[in-house]
Amino acid sequence: MKKIVIILSILFAFAFGSLAGIGFSKAELARSTQEHNVMSTNWFQSSAENKALQIQIYNQAKEELAETMIKKKASDKLNKNAKPAAVVLDIDETILDNSPDTAWSIKNNTSYPQGWDEWIHMAKAELIPGAKDFLLAAKKMNVDVFYLTNRPEKTRDDTIKNLNLHGLPNVDSKHLFLKTNTAQKGPRQAEIAKTHEIVMLVGDNTNDLSDIFYKADLKTRKDNVDKIAKDLGIKYIQLPNPMYGDWEDAIYHYKMSKTADEKAVDRYKALQPMK
Repeated sequence: MKKIVIILSILFAFAFGSLAGIGFSKAELARSTQEHNVMSTNWFQSSAENKALQIQIYNQAKEELAETMIKKKASDKLNKNAKPAAVVLDIDETILDNSPDTAWSIKNNTSYPQGWDEWIHMAKAELIPGAKDFLLAAKKMNVDVFYLTNRPEKTRDDTIKNLNLHGLPNVDSKHLFLKTNTAQKGPRQAEIAKTHEIVMLVGDNTNDLSDIFYKADLKTRKDNVDKIAKDLGIKYIQLPNPMYGDWEDAIYHYKMSKTADEKAVDRYKALQPMK
């Protein structure tokens, strides 16, 4: 019996030994696989700061769009081949608030995609503050609204139902681009650009704004922000999402099949403490 205990102790020490060096305790490993998401979801759902930031971003986007359209109308008078203007928006955490699904995952110790299809089928996600005012203003400016999401094709009807629940403009299959054979959004943006001039892109993920961020590592993602910096807040509108996104996937080097413990190690390693 003592030999078994000793062997188990050795195995246990081996399993967690590599984690001790980065301050990852056994107690932390025993927590829910979604424990790391508790505070980010608290912030997203409960903080006045998040609501203020979302409204502020959409208010500023509305002002910028108005200025852009004034310039475009003047330019279009000199261009016989001018295309109509379009705004392209992501849906999840850009227009629709899916934090209840994340909260459910935390409380039920599950992870994506468990529960996700069921949540979409409910078609009852609330709006991100500021989104509807912005979209209605865009429509009033004669800007076509396109919804570009990585939700799968099977969710089309439920997605349209949820968007229609809130009385948003251009909610139909013609203006809804779902995931095709890739999560990369550039090809679908290019389809829209065949008939429209995309004057603004809005999303909670940098991949919603430009393909230069797609599957890029952590350093490259941050460096690439400088490449679009002059258009941030004008053509590219970035919303906050601390709950999930490619920023997190990049921490795991896009190896999403890693275990919860391996992902925890990656998160700790990505921290940049004071020296």
